[in-house]
Amino acid sequence: MSTVSNALSTILNPITVSGSNNSSSSSSSSSSSSSTNASAGSSGTFTGASSYAGDLQAVLNRAVAIAQLPITELTGQQANIQNQYSELSTIAKDLTSLQSAVAQIGEAAGGSSFETDVSDPSLVSASTSSGAVAGTYSIEVDSIGAYASSLSTSNWAGTSSDPGGTYSLVLNGTSYQINSTDGSAASVAAAINSQFGDQVQATVVNVGSSDNPDQRISLQATTLGAQTLDIQDSSEDSLQTQGPAGNPAQYIVDGSGETVTSDTRSVNIATGLTVNLLSSNQGNPATITVSGTDSALSGALASFVTAYNQVMTDLQSQRGQNAGPLQGQSILSEITQSISGMSTYFTSSSSGVDGLRELGVQLGENGQLTFDSETLAAAYSTSPSAVTSFLGSATSGGWLESATNALTNLIDPNTGLLTNDETNLQSQYTSLGAQITAKQNAVAQLQTTLQQQMAAADALISTLEQQNSFLTQMMQAQQIETQAIVNG
Repeated sequence: MSTVSNALSTILNPITVSGSNNSSSSSSSSSSSSSTNASAGSSGTFTGASSYAGDLQAVLNRAVAIAQLPITELTGQQANIQNQYSELSTIAKDLTSLQSAVAQIGEAAGGSSFETDVSDPSLVSASTSSGAVAGTYSIEVDSIGAYASSLSTSNWAGTSSDPGGTYSLVLNGTSYQINSTDGSAASVAAAINSQFGDQVQATVVNVGSSDNPDQRISLQATTLGAQTLDIQDSSEDSLQTQGPAGNPAQYIVDGSGETVTSDTRSVNIATGLTVNLLSSNQGNPATITVSGTDSALSGALASFVTAYNQVMTDLQSQRGQNAGPLQGQSILSEITQSISGMSTYFTSSSSGVDGLRELGVQLGENGQLTFDSETLAAAYSTSPSAVTSFLGSATSGGWLESATNALTNLIDPNTGLLTNDETNLQSQYTSLGAQITAKQNAVAQLQTTLQQQMAAADALISTLEQQNSFLTQMMQAQQIETQAIVNG
């Protein structure tokens, strides 16, 4: 009867799931056997010996699934942040293209929208840059000047006479050490060009034949005017024969009677107007006509319209029924307001150009721009100055300054609104990643703990089931024995 009493005591005791079996000593062997048959696995499942093993596994799975719900939520948030960042990067790239298009308009308005016509192209050539003004200019070239030069007196001795390469360059009486690798003509010329290329250019020429070469170093000044160019050896003996001493260029602008001298053949005779002196013809000036052209500006405005429409397409894709991940974000409104200001910019002017529409740029109801080059051509033909006055420049007012500032506020690498938003999104993404990792580790620990607890519970239940089976068999045996005694 003691065995039955012990078994009943075990059944009536509360089950404690602690990873160990505290059943009575009489059932220790069967408990040990059950524990052996119930083992936890690393995959979130365990092999149970009791009839309730499947139910315990379901409890474990449900607990882990519930614990993973925050991870699923955080992962969704992180994916949304990534999508927002990707869309912002696309918009930023297209805004950069728009910024380049605005800068191109500035270049066109600042000088590249002018063309030049020279009465005698053999005398001079001309080009315009920022600040050029339409008009007619004349220049009389009295002399295009000459560059001073010198040539080695004899075949360059090279390493045979001075293996250390100790030579000096003497320019207008001032001596400079030449740091050549050896005393060869090529090495000395290369050292001169490397050290003093802004003052003189050195070349090696062969004044002999291919069978009997005569290598010499030729020096030529980089600026016009009288100069002496010499190379001396370590004994300070001259190795060069002086050529023409050189003389400056001379010219007269607009018949002023004032002769201007220059040490270069490229001269500026007016703001934004550069003239290259090609040949002289004293007493016969060349006429240069600078006139406005809308070709460069037309191309720049066409590029602007294309870039503007792309940005607006990006923004529109984030709104409506099939809106992108930036829907509802304040940055969309800020970008839209800044960009729209470019197309609606207006200034009161009596010149006839107070908005982009006078330049052929029209804003449609769909928020997209169109460009009519003929409208621009008409405006430019009527008053080029009115067009350039409306556009202004990136730093001194007008449409260009307004557009430049708007784009800088959006995509400046340090303070731009988009730059700041991208930085914030990156921080959020990193923070969410850290939270996900922490929760994944916590779920993994929970799963391990539950596996151990469920395995222990299953082992205890298996023990109880075995004890119940034993008690049932014992009671059946007693009933049979009692019946046999009754039946005598």
